[in-house]
Amino acid sequence: MSSPIGLPTVGSPEPEAVRGMFTSLASRYDLLNSLLSQGQDRRWRRRAAQLTRVQPGDRVLDVCTGTGALAAVLRRRVGSAGEVIGVDLTEAMLAVARARVPEVSFVLGDACQLPFPDRSFEAATMAFGLRNIHDRQLALTELARVLRPGGRAVILEFSQVHPLLRPGYEWYSRRLIPPIARRVLGRDSAYRYLTSSISAFAPPEVVSEWMSRAGFRPVRHHLMSAGVVAIHVGRRPVARPV
Repeated sequence: MSSPIGLPTVGSPEPEAVRGMFTSLASRYDLLNSLLSQGQDRRWRRRAAQLTRVQPGDRVLDVCTGTGALAAVLRRRVGSAGEVIGVDLTEAMLAVARARVPEVSFVLGDACQLPFPDRSFEAATMAFGLRNIHDRQLALTELARVLRPGGRAVILEFSQVHPLLRPGYEWYSRRLIPPIARRVLGRDSAYRYLTSSISAFAPPEVVSEWMSRAGFRPVRHHLMSAGVVAIHVGRRPVARPV
């Protein structure tokens, strides 16, 4: 599915186009997301952080960290004895994140080529980033690589809303989101891409299959807000003694 010139291609988003799009959104990204989700995005992130099961002192990686919203929640969970590192493709988003959560280390990097050694973290997270990655399978494999045995990957992503609510949700996405985005940003093209990428994204069962293929066992998902989002949880297996 093609997108307007300069925006990523839905289903196969080019990294440079993703970087350009989020550079243009960085300063008002949090405000717009809060408005469009009616404040539910905070609740979704809190639940995702809870599902990591991280403890004070743990080391956590937040991939596609954006403006650091999830990294901030994770930082509170690991405390001063722990460490949270956020990685993102877009320097403009990281600039907002560094101002927001100075206690977190933010690194410019690609989800498909994480700049960390194997088995570096107790948990790894990703919020609303998987849709915007060109090679999703490789990104999930990278998450598994940097996790220690027994570590958890938690992925928060838009999903398939309950069938009874789908007509109203689609009307909201296509009729209300663009004008709200236009009012806040002065344009709506990026959010037209984002709503199209949500409607085209894989159902939770397919994402679970991707995670299983990346080596996570077991894999499960939790639906929130009648299926507006899903939180996918996978565990890197602990090797059994031979």
